[in-house]
Amino acid sequence: MTKKDIRESVLFLRNSLDKKEAEYISRGICQDVIELDVYEKATDICLYMSINNEVYLDSLIETSFKEGKHVWLPRVIDKHMEFYSYDTNTKLINGAFGIMEPDSEKQLVPNENTLIIMPGAVYSENKERIGYGGGYYDRYLSEHPECHTVAVCYELQIFPDIPTEAYDIKPEIIVTEERIIK
Repeated sequence: MTKKDIRESVLFLRNSLDKKEAEYISRGICQDVIELDVYEKATDICLYMSINNEVYLDSLIETSFKEGKHVWLPRVIDKHMEFYSYDTNTKLINGAFGIMEPDSEKQLVPNENTLIIMPGAVYSENKERIGYGGGYYDRYLSEHPECHTVAVCYELQIFPDIPTEAYDIKPEIIVTEERIIK
């Protein structure tokens, strides 16, 4: 199977999950992320606004605010992605691909205390990643290797092995509802 075939079949399965069940599972995944050393040490947490039944990050956003961490959300301009400040007063606007983006001018300066929570379509047990085909996270992470990465997904998105390209960036850790892959 090609990357495209695998992506399409897994996204079909993920989109078929009951929304309430996906939200319940997501809370457990977020709790596991909160307990990771890399999360505890991070001062800047880069998250995403969930679409199409991606792991819902609402509880992670809420906890990050409570713990005084700086929360950042991605904004896409042309083929480039950057992270912008997000708090309870930040207005969200409809952005690229129909994803809500922060209406903020404060852009993240990535550093070794930055943790990026990555979305994705498919992962392997070796932490290889198939994204959504735009390469936004791969490009961002290749420019900012000092950032730490945790991918969150449902167990149904994990394959023993997947085809990858040389430019595909692996997350340091993957968290599902069943396990943590380091």
